[in-house]
Amino acid sequence: MVIQTKLSAEQIEAFYHDEFVDDQVRDFRDMLGSGRGGKRVVDIGGGCGFFARQLAETAGESTRVIDMDPRSIEECRKLGVDGRIGDALSPAADGDEGVVTFNLILHHLVGATEAETRQLQIRALKAWRGKVDHLFVNEYIYQSYALNLSGRLIYEITSSRVLSAIARKISRFIPAFKANTFGVGVRFRSHEEWRTVFAEAGYRVIDSRIGQAERISPALRTLLIKTIRRDSFVLVPV
Repeated sequence: MVIQTKLSAEQIEAFYHDEFVDDQVRDFRDMLGSGRGGKRVVDIGGGCGFFARQLAETAGESTRVIDMDPRSIEECRKLGVDGRIGDALSPAADGDEGVVTFNLILHHLVGATEAETRQLQIRALKAWRGKVDHLFVNEYIYQSYALNLSGRLIYEITSSRVLSAIARKISRFIPAFKANTFGVGVRFRSHEEWRTVFAEAGYRVIDSRIGQAERISPALRTLLIKTIRRDSFVLVPV
């Protein structure tokens, strides 16, 4: 049985923000339009419900958040968002779901090894096969100067207690190396790698949007990072 390595409550708090919601809602509406015929848009790992609320307010969508963090679900309810405790790897379906969204969540599904991490990411996607019409994925893209090495390097550093301890010390002097996932792990991938993961999970990409490239500091260039951005994908079952 593959076990997910999870962030602590303190680490999760760093993600209580709506920094990227505007881009995610824009891409969702551009790629999937609005109106589900009464079906819900379910945001997996939707945190405090910022995406779900904005989608409901701007597009009239019926939304729901599924997240494993109790405090996040409390915040959802304060915003008037339907939220429930649930696991991305074994979510409960009500049968009223039309689209399931994964907004910057798949890279947090990590295991003890690269192979286990891949299994977890695929498992989360497979959980909705045959249950919804579309999946919407907004995910970090790390393109590398050397094959797909950058995302793998970051995973090895953040998932190792020894390497994470070293990186923490370095980040005191080089802020660009700070990470909220030290000791737990995070698995970023290139655009092509994510497409391969989607295919292995039994989906094909019918639409995608390339996000705007972010500034990369000279320090991060040492990890062979060529481009960092956030891309969106619409998937349908094969």
